[in-house]
Amino acid sequence: MKTLTFSSPGKILWIGSYTVVFGGISHSIAIDKRVRCSILGEGNGVRFHTSYGDFLPGQNKLIDSVISVIKEKVGDVKNLEISLINDTEFLIEGRKTGLGSSSAATVSLTACLYYYLTGKLDLNEIHYLSQKANIFRQRGIGSGFDIATAVYGSVVYRRFSDVESKDWSIEVTPIPEGYEMIMGFTGRSADTVNLVTEFTKIKEKPEFKEIFEMIEQENEMAVKYIKRKDMISAYPHIKLARSYLELVAKRTGFPLMSENEKRIIKESEKRGALIALSPGAGGGDSIFAIGECLNEVSTLWERIGIKVIKVKEDMGLKKDA
Repeated sequence: MKTLTFSSPGKILWIGSYTVVFGGISHSIAIDKRVRCSILGEGNGVRFHTSYGDFLPGQNKLIDSVISVIKEKVGDVKNLEISLINDTEFLIEGRKTGLGSSSAATVSLTACLYYYLTGKLDLNEIHYLSQKANIFRQRGIGSGFDIATAVYGSVVYRRFSDVESKDWSIEVTPIPEGYEMIMGFTGRSADTVNLVTEFTKIKEKPEFKEIFEMIEQENEMAVKYIKRKDMISAYPHIKLARSYLELVAKRTGFPLMSENEKRIIKESEKRGALIALSPGAGGGDSIFAIGECLNEVSTLWERIGIKVIKVKEDMGLKKDA
């Protein structure tokens, strides 16, 4: 049989960190670091060749979650040789860089199996099946913005109340043209699930509820301007929302950034970054910068030992072969 290949992009969540888990608005950027899934041919049983080694069914939670939803909704997966390979930037020095390899792998594998079994490329159904697999694997933790980005590209997103209700809100929204983006990997990985869990515990406390509402208001304003392609008007709202979020984190005892990371962000904004921040769940694994020219920021990061990853906005799920 002819090789069948799908690929999905990684992501950068720069608007809506944490609040997206509670139904808040978010904007996630799809980037040109991708995970590719290929059905190489038929074989004896099912075997997966991945960036992390070879697996059989029952040996990898991500793979098993996808097989489970595909079997339930479409049909059984039998006698296939499948590769699931990340671009190298998803893993540096043996550590994940926080660019969304798991969500991109979930979507590309779901799309490959779905297309192989049905002959259809139905983005909405692939999105639903991928969300279902993802929420199962993460034991209900998470919002699904990363899955939506891996399917549709850069999106304004609000999460679902229940995956079966499919009541998510998704609007494809690229960033304005004329901006460069870089990610900086600090060399350590953040425990995203635990960080989100801690925020979930305090979200309903009266002393924090008002701050969460203030964060949401600023994020909504930022998204409004992103839709208008007006980055200059958006960025003050992004920065204010992040400062409120950091206040919440500090009070919980789980600060999103160290003092050193705050200094790096401040220096980056002096050197050409319109905005620099710790994206997603924070935790110190990465720094994101966007601006018209980031040469001086890249030089600064490299000088202090931060691995610079150049990224560009990319499309969502696509059939490569």
